[in-house]
Amino acid sequence: MPAPGRCYRSFPAALERETFEHLLVGRQELLGSLFDEMDRASGSGTPRFFLLVGDRGAGKSHLMSLLCHRMLDGLSGRVIPVNLAGEEYSIFRASDFFLQVLAGMGVETSDVAALGEDSLVREAAVERIAASAGERQVVVFVENIHDVFSQMGRPEVRALRSVFQRADNLSVIASAPSLFPGVLDHEEPFYNFFRVFHLRELDCAESKDLMRRVAEVDGNTAFIEHFGDYESGIEALWHLVGGNPGLVVRACEILSLCGAGKAAEALFQLADEQTPYYREVFRRLPGQRRLILDTILAAETPLTPKDVAERARLNLATVNAQLRRLEAEGYVVSRPMKKRTTYEARDRIFALWRAMRTPAGRDRVFALIGFLEVWHERPAAVDTTHRGASGVMEGVALPARTAAGRRVDVLAALQAGEEPDDPDQFVHLALDLAGEELLAGNRANGLSLIRAVYGHAGRLDPATARRMTAGFLKRLARKGEVSAVGSAVREIIVSGGAGWEEFLKPVADAVAIVEAKDTRLYYTRLQPEERAVVAGIVRAITGSEELGVGG
Repeated sequence: MPAPGRCYRSFPAALERETFEHLLVGRQELLGSLFDEMDRASGSGTPRFFLLVGDRGAGKSHLMSLLCHRMLDGLSGRVIPVNLAGEEYSIFRASDFFLQVLAGMGVETSDVAALGEDSLVREAAVERIAASAGERQVVVFVENIHDVFSQMGRPEVRALRSVFQRADNLSVIASAPSLFPGVLDHEEPFYNFFRVFHLRELDCAESKDLMRRVAEVDGNTAFIEHFGDYESGIEALWHLVGGNPGLVVRACEILSLCGAGKAAEALFQLADEQTPYYREVFRRLPGQRRLILDTILAAETPLTPKDVAERARLNLATVNAQLRRLEAEGYVVSRPMKKRTTYEARDRIFALWRAMRTPAGRDRVFALIGFLEVWHERPAAVDTTHRGASGVMEGVALPARTAAGRRVDVLAALQAGEEPDDPDQFVHLALDLAGEELLAGNRANGLSLIRAVYGHAGRLDPATARRMTAGFLKRLARKGEVSAVGSAVREIIVSGGAGWEEFLKPVADAVAIVEAKDTRLYYTRLQPEERAVVAGIVRAITGSEELGVGG
């Protein structure tokens, strides 16, 4: 582990090499594969053209910088790495590109640039690159190549490809946030030219690992020592925003400042920090496209083109044409399903940012965060002598020796209509008993107990009531009895009053998918941030991946 320093998010090149290596999570295999490819290319004299695709913060710059370092270490006799990071803003012609490559090689270019006519400058620069490289392969690292192509225009892009096709000593490793028209459209010079590598998101375990490493680099010992206190919040955030490494790093910084149990505040700050970027996205889009994107972002479910046309009051043909453009530009993704296709935002946090700009949207998002925090809460230490027994709060049965004598008391209190002296203990035991009744097929008895419980739940601290409810439903889900889970959820919503329907929506959605055996519901009634949550509950109920996302 490197000595504590600082994890620079905007200027990763300022990090020490050891820190760079330490912060690489979930990309080791891809890094090794890319290095091996360049090793083979340098040995055979066959150039490679790679395109790394991933959202902002996906780790493209990090990966490219590490690959450049490793090539300098291990292939310096056969390869000359040239990093054009930050130079993409000054490349408007093919000649600019090759002059920048020469400058990156440390070769004088003033006499070449003085030739005047652009085609002469371009060809002279290419010849000097070959002469300076000798037998070595020149590997050019280009970030944001989509911007380079858009600045150059098609004739210059065509000239660039022409050089790449005839030169056997030039390889390119480029990056872009998404596949773009310059590599997707059949008529474009670089159509089907690059071998594409998509940078996947980190899974939850990898995201936690990266957070720990960031805290180590930043010297944040308090965060590391109390990491367990943050885990339910981390898991909640991961389900909502995904495993984008850049967002994971920032979430670590925000959580350490907000404190454990503050996932909602952390998400709000994380989303708020994206405001300048998202406003710029809207500013760049023409009117109709902006309206269509905002319509999709503001919806609570994915939308069909017909839905979009009706909500935006636009012609369906216009909507279809603009949706194709928005998808090509990386703002939305389509989900074809037999006779219908739905569209949703590609960037999950973009949709969350838009939702949290309205009171109803904030309520929906914060309800989901609250559910996730209690659903993923770690079991407390078991105290079998008093109300601290683990019980339904963690989704496991009460110890028999603790519960046996008290169930009689619960039933007696219910029959007499008495107010319990200890509502917490009463709710624990009554829910445990209700679960047993439901699982035994005694539906009427089980639902009667649930009604009694939520008649007293108002005397509990709301957070405690939510934790107990989540634990109760987890226990039922793990038994695989979907009918019991569904009956319990519906009764809790009816008996518990306002707030429970929004809070238990993920469980209700999971029950609907299992009962219907229809995975299309993931894409017709759920937003991306909800799918992984609901899929996890479906998996808990069914014990398989058969009805998972994409199943």
